[in-house]
Amino acid sequence: MQTLRVALAAAMRFARVMGACFAGLVLVASNSASAAWDQPWKGSDRALVIDAYEFNPIDWQELTSDKRIVGFINKASDGLPPEWNCRGKSGETELLCKNRWWKYSVTKELYMTRRAMAKALGLKWGAYHLARPGNPRAQADHFIDFAEPAPDDLIAIDIEDRTGEWMSLEDAAVFANQIFIRTGRYPVLYTNGSTAKYISDHKATHSLLSRLPLWYARYREDITGLFPETTWPSYALWQFSSMHNCSDRVCPYRVKGAKTDIDVNVSPLDVAGLKAAWPFDDLVTPLERPAAPNLIARLKEKAGEAVATLAGGIAFLAETKPVRAGPPTAAEIATAAKSTTVVASNYAPHAAHGNPVDPLQLLTQTALAERQTVMARDAADAGRAVAADVANAKTTKGAVRAAALGGVEDLGEAMKSVAAIVTDRATAPPVEPARMPSTFGPMEKSKFRQWLLDAEFVALEAMEEASSRGPRPSSSPTVDMAGAEGFGAIGRRIASAFHATR
Repeated sequence: MQTLRVALAAAMRFARVMGACFAGLVLVASNSASAAWDQPWKGSDRALVIDAYEFNPIDWQELTSDKRIVGFINKASDGLPPEWNCRGKSGETELLCKNRWWKYSVTKELYMTRRAMAKALGLKWGAYHLARPGNPRAQADHFIDFAEPAPDDLIAIDIEDRTGEWMSLEDAAVFANQIFIRTGRYPVLYTNGSTAKYISDHKATHSLLSRLPLWYARYREDITGLFPETTWPSYALWQFSSMHNCSDRVCPYRVKGAKTDIDVNVSPLDVAGLKAAWPFDDLVTPLERPAAPNLIARLKEKAGEAVATLAGGIAFLAETKPVRAGPPTAAEIATAAKSTTVVASNYAPHAAHGNPVDPLQLLTQTALAERQTVMARDAADAGRAVAADVANAKTTKGAVRAAALGGVEDLGEAMKSVAAIVTDRATAPPVEPARMPSTFGPMEKSKFRQWLLDAEFVALEAMEEASSRGPRPSSSPTVDMAGAEGFGAIGRRIASAFHATR
């Protein structure tokens, strides 16, 4: 009987030991599986991040003595920017306007001071925008202009809840897209548990917000089964402590160098891992549509393409369109300048980007080159017009004098040679005609001299006739000799051509 009691006691002791071991194994497995959801800040290897309003007092030396604290995120902008001018306001409206401007100025100064201090102490830096109702693109621009984020700074949009006090989820997507246009990356999404669950349940509607890295605000010790793991495999940061659950008596985590109203965040990563993942500038899952390119980065390339297109269009017009002789009208100059100004304002890069493009100067140079081409063509047309008028002269005086020299046909052939000489000279810089050795006898020289006189006579008559008819239609291949610029130069070329044949 005694032996039986001893054996029974030994069996009970063995059962207790095995039960304790089994319970320990279950506990270890459970803690390992739930480490990310159940009080992860208690793990000594978990990195921490502080976020603060502008008026939270900070003892930076004390704060940074906690080596688990890796980053500091500061409030930047709030809604739309304040009015820059309070003129015309009075009473409480004027005081409120001035107060908002004062708060903005102080907030900006404190923000810049804290950023310099945090980075000097080796902390990662971040900024968030309190998203309010109102133009989401204007708020995004306000945030970027205020925060001036560096490429390694975390940027976040703060939507506290789905109430009328905060920006709608639809506008939040517009805000995020505008941030991408300005910076080439999307922001982190800060929101509470109910809003995160709503986005997760409607991720087909909120396809962008459901892909932003999640900064999760939930003041519970354990969020097992509550976190929306089907949309976000994990949080980027979990804000687990704030003035809502931290007091002098009880607090999940007390921060050195700060009061109990400071916000504390835990990372699922250790210190080295969080530093490597910062600033969370990748989407959780890729968008189904390809991301648009950074417009700011391609601005210079777009300017070059736009100016090249403009110059090509001008060259095409110069080659294929009939151009009126004479200078462009004031209306045409204004239209060209306006078109160029639009191109410059939309596409031309700022001078600070280097190698600025001046489309107006390019347009002016192209117009000058075009004008020189038109003047050369006008000169050639004028030479052909004179030759045609001489060859077809029907006046009695011209016909009789030409017949005495051997017939109008001979004169016409001679003038065609003159027109060819004028055409060649019109496309080249004017040069002094070379004196060629003459092979003509006295009779031929006298004959050419008389032809020169006849040509001048017929040309003058053609001018008088053109003046009486008025300007030629724009479709005519010749030029109105009475009103075209440079007729004296053309006449000198004709005389020079005749002189070269003597």
